[in-house]
Amino acid sequence: MRKKLTSDLAAEVETTGGNYPVWVGWGVLDDIGQRTKEYISPSCAYIITDEGVSEHARKAQISMERSGIPSHIYVVPPGESSKTLETVQQIYSWLAKRKAERRHLIVAVGGGVIGDMAGFVAATYLRGMPFVQVPTTLLAMMDASIGGKVAVDLPQGKNLVGAFYQPKFVLSDVETLVSLPERELNSGWAEAIKHGLILDENLLEIFENKVDEVRSLDRNIATEIIRKSVAIKAKIVSRDERETLGIRILLNYGHTIGHAIESSTGYTKYLHGEAVSIGMMAAAKIGQLVGNLTEEEVRRQEDVLKSYGLPVKARDLIAEEIIQATTSDKKTSDGTVNWVLLEGLGNAVTNNTVPKNYVLDAVNSVIKDDQPSKVDGKN
Repeated sequence: MRKKLTSDLAAEVETTGGNYPVWVGWGVLDDIGQRTKEYISPSCAYIITDEGVSEHARKAQISMERSGIPSHIYVVPPGESSKTLETVQQIYSWLAKRKAERRHLIVAVGGGVIGDMAGFVAATYLRGMPFVQVPTTLLAMMDASIGGKVAVDLPQGKNLVGAFYQPKFVLSDVETLVSLPERELNSGWAEAIKHGLILDENLLEIFENKVDEVRSLDRNIATEIIRKSVAIKAKIVSRDERETLGIRILLNYGHTIGHAIESSTGYTKYLHGEAVSIGMMAAAKIGQLVGNLTEEEVRRQEDVLKSYGLPVKARDLIAEEIIQATTSDKKTSDGTVNWVLLEGLGNAVTNNTVPKNYVLDAVNSVIKDDQPSKVDGKN
């Protein structure tokens, strides 16, 4: 087992509370019980999952119990609509009835919604319980499961109630992606492509040159590219655990307008990666307007996103509603958005002096909106 732990290791995240491994492999979910026993050795585990991946949760439960760890499963409806304080309250009640203890373990098996919500439960119940992330969507493997951001949504915006709470380990089984619908896979590739755009042009080139192999989930290539992407996020998180040094914010490229699109459509019209893809095109337009990106670089970003089946424009949205929604973004301070932009491909920077008319132009460039905007376009 020790040899396998080393070979599957994609990255180690360094945090103030200690380091933790991120394992990425093919068919590794069957090993979760043994890994948990070696790293944490809890006397009981509580697996939180959703209806869409209950088969994976059951596999995790069997592995846990085979390793002598009694485990229970709580299933919630799939989708962003479950990521609420109301659902969290229901899980609290379930844990209380099960007499969960502080040294017991929370296991998140599912996509980003489950990881965020189960992590929030772990951070708050009994003032903190250990937890592990078992992401079963590509988007969660690339992004949400790493870094300790846990949260739930409010009607006013996404992830407005949350905390920084790091898992004990992350276990990503690439084989679980085989059953995902193509649209969800495409959504996940958006975050990985983003990692190349902000920090590693070589990774971006792999995405450009290996489209067929990556999209078909070639066992070796898909696993390797996920490991590379995971390592990028782990490196940034390790340097700026609580997003106080201006480094971790770079991971939010495309997210300001992406989140605004999600919230303005009630989190139902676009998957997260789809919204981020559109948001990255808006951010690229801003980058071009401020002189950071060439037209050719913007087109190159657009081409790679399209090659993974990702949208680059939104339909039936109104510019002023999108811009208004950006004011609820977590990167907003004193009403000013700290935009993450590219200064050339593979090099992200921040800019909090973007003129309002540039933002308006960028939003209009990515929405199919024939209505005149009411937003004041002055600087």
